[in-house]
Amino acid sequence: MPNKNIALLVFALSETAEVEHKPFLAKASLAAALQKHTRTIAEKSGLPVLYFDESNQHGPNFGTRFANAIQHSYKQGYDAVIAIGSDCPHLQLHHLLQAKKALQEGKTVLGPTHDGGFYLLGLSKTEYRHHTFLKLSWNTDRIYDEVRAMLHHHQKEQLTLEKLRDLDFFAGLQKIALSRIKTRSLRKAVAKALENDKTIFGFGPLKMSEIYNAAALNKGSPYRTSDSYEHP
Repeated sequence: MPNKNIALLVFALSETAEVEHKPFLAKASLAAALQKHTRTIAEKSGLPVLYFDESNQHGPNFGTRFANAIQHSYKQGYDAVIAIGSDCPHLQLHHLLQAKKALQEGKTVLGPTHDGGFYLLGLSKTEYRHHTFLKLSWNTDRIYDEVRAMLHHHQKEQLTLEKLRDLDFFAGLQKIALSRIKTRSLRKAVAKALENDKTIFGFGPLKMSEIYNAAALNKGSPYRTSDSYEHP
C-alpha cells in the first residue's frame, strides 16, 4: 500500500554539540547556518517534522540512536519517515519532495554521499527491520552499500537521489560547490569559512593530517564522538 502518512525526521546534534564534535563548524557560524538551512527546507516540505538531537536520542552508539529515532517515529503513528541530518549544504526542498513522492508510490529512497554514506533515507514502517539496522556498519564507508542491499532485499522498488556532499571534516569544505548552495546565508557562511582555509577558529595552522582526520567518518546523520554515551 502507498505511504501517505509520512514524517520528516531531522536527526542532528544541536548547534552547540555539533561544534563540539566538529570544531571547524564554529568558523563563520557555519553550524548555525547549516541548521537554519535544514529547518527552513524542512518546514517548507509540508511534512510533519520530528527533531532528534542529543536531548532525545537514546542508545550507546550512533546506529542504536538512529534506529531508535526511526522506530519512535513509527510508534507516533507514521507509516513512513524521511530521515536527514543537518550537514549537507546542497540538500534542497526538491530532494525532500522527490522522496515524499517516491514513498507515496510505495518505494524506498536513498540519497548517497560521495564518501560512502547517505544524506537521506526514506523508509516505510513495513520495510523497516530494527535488529538488522543495529547490525549495519555505521560510521564507515560501507554503510550506503549495506543499507542499499538491505532495502533491495525487502523492497524491489527503490529511488536513488543524486549524489551530494556532506560536511564531516574541514577538508570537505574545499569540495563544496558554492554555486549549488541556494540558501544565500549558508553560501556566504561557507565562503567565509573558506577564506582562510589553513586556520580553524584562531588556533593557528593545522597539519594536513589534522585537517583530514578532525572527525571520524560520519554516515547518514551526525553522531557523537563517544560511543559509550547513553541518554539518561
